[in-house]
Amino acid sequence: MSQEKMSLEKKTKLIYSGELMLFAILFLVLATLEILSVIGKRNIMLTIFNFVTTAGGTWMIVDFFWVLFSKKRRAKNSLLDKILLVPLGIYLITFDIICFCKMTSFGVFPEEQDSFRRLMMGIAFYYIGAIYLFQSIYHYFVPVPSLIKAIEDAYKAEQEEQEKEKLAALKDQEVNKDEAVDAEVEEKKEEKDL
Repeated sequence: MSQEKMSLEKKTKLIYSGELMLFAILFLVLATLEILSVIGKRNIMLTIFNFVTTAGGTWMIVDFFWVLFSKKRRAKNSLLDKILLVPLGIYLITFDIICFCKMTSFGVFPEEQDSFRRLMMGIAFYYIGAIYLFQSIYHYFVPVPSLIKAIEDAYKAEQEEQEKEKLAALKDQEVNKDEAVDAEVEEKKEEKDL
């Protein structure tokens, strides 16, 4: 491995890990704000949140099985990442079912249900934050397969560009040599004519 590939690989891993770390911080802050009741609680938003998290939890489980049974998809994704999301998917679906069952017909949430929801949503956000925190450290040392492929593709493109530059430089040298030879031939003709 050349020094350029190492620096490109290191930069890419740092950027990817940094993005995951930002998501971890975001979800940990959201979890804290949720548990401390700083975030507002409009009933329609809570209902929308339940529907979105039901779909998200279902997708997490389906995506895990998709990666597990598809060799093509497994080659691009980290199975560990998908395994870490399965408990969250089950948790969210269960939480949403409980919330849908406890809702009154008018969509009003009593105080006990509101504190239950805040605690459970906070726990889910803390778990997501912990997953992102773990991934940001883990994927620095063990990159995602698609990230490795992207690094290799970028390195190949960089090598091809360098080869093109070398070829262009060689062509320029050949043109300069041809011009020098032509100039020499002209000089000799002029000397002969004199």
